[in-house]
Amino acid sequence: MSKKTWFYSATAAVTVLSLFLVPWAGAAERQDVSSDSMIEKEIAVYSHWLEDAYGAVAEERALMNDDLEQPTAKEREVIDGQTDYIVNAFVTSGLSIEDASVSFRIGSMTQSGSKYVVSAEITTKITYSRIDENMQVVHDACWWTDPHVITIADGREDAKTGSGDFLGNYEVISDGISSEIDDESERDASGTSDEGDTSKGVTYEEALALRPKGGELEINPATAGTPSIPYYMTGVRYALKWTDYPYSGDEKSDFNPNYPYFENNCTNFISQAIHESDVPYRTAISVDTKDINLWTPNLMFGKPTWTWNNADYSYRFMKNTYFKAFDSPWMDVGGLIYVDWNGKDNDNTKNHAMIVTQADRSYVNGQMIFNTYISQKTNNRHNIPLSVEMGIAYQTHPDATWYGLGLRWQ
Repeated sequence: MSKKTWFYSATAAVTVLSLFLVPWAGAAERQDVSSDSMIEKEIAVYSHWLEDAYGAVAEERALMNDDLEQPTAKEREVIDGQTDYIVNAFVTSGLSIEDASVSFRIGSMTQSGSKYVVSAEITTKITYSRIDENMQVVHDACWWTDPHVITIADGREDAKTGSGDFLGNYEVISDGISSEIDDESERDASGTSDEGDTSKGVTYEEALALRPKGGELEINPATAGTPSIPYYMTGVRYALKWTDYPYSGDEKSDFNPNYPYFENNCTNFISQAIHESDVPYRTAISVDTKDINLWTPNLMFGKPTWTWNNADYSYRFMKNTYFKAFDSPWMDVGGLIYVDWNGKDNDNTKNHAMIVTQADRSYVNGQMIFNTYISQKTNNRHNIPLSVEMGIAYQTHPDATWYGLGLRWQ
């Protein structure tokens, strides 16, 4: 999605964790909304409810058993719609939620009659535990940020309790993640796919069915040999650093100033991580930025090659050099994952890219399963389970197709 500049912040800090807030820069013009302070309060309470929904799972208790304002039936429906699929992704991955922190930044508010539409970016941080292959309890955390469009109605008309009493002034009646198109592949998607490409993407359902279970991974690199990128862990650490606080956003200040910054940075970011792995640029005296054999952020006149900042071209370049294509996105550490947001079109054009920054095994109902974790930019994700990323993406791109590239080993 396109970068927005955000101007106002508010937080809901009600868990034992300190809030995880992403830095923001700049200012924007705000429309005059007479009840904006009440709307901000409602968003703050809503953020607490989201936190509490995760906390209820962690503590195995009923939702909202505290003294704060209680959600209406409609608000509970909205809360469930935002949290149920994420909770399910953690549970089915053998990851037990221990605590959560939800923070937000309001970007704009507009009024239409008795309804208010709020654009805000919501950051969710989850701490969790798992039982590893040695039967040891391991604790970890991850976080992600997404743009949301939240609709709030005047409660004097809509927010009533079962007894008919007014619950409050306002009610959250919908919350949707804004649809995103990452990188710049939409600018010229036609004819970019490699005609000789035999790799096959998988749907959301197929990907979940392909999650490795039991013993060793088929995609795991050989125990002996040399990876095509010997220092790939340096790139992994780079990706973890630049998605973590204080670089946990998508503003220019959240990126390494040694590299260019674009409106959308998913592929630009994984290219940086690969280059930080001691992979040299591939350049030439040329102005052909679409040359599939070149790879640099500055070919001529400050322009990057498409292999650097375009997901589709990046996939082709990486597959032909340092990586091997797999019919599964469950890659090991150092692997890359690409997504075609419109898989039903069958054009195999990749629109988004991410890097695998962790891989492990955990027990679920007595069975060991494999977990892949990813980090990315636009939108920022720090080491989140792939199953969670798939669940988030499914909300706006149910027809997405997933592709995996694993490191070549020699």
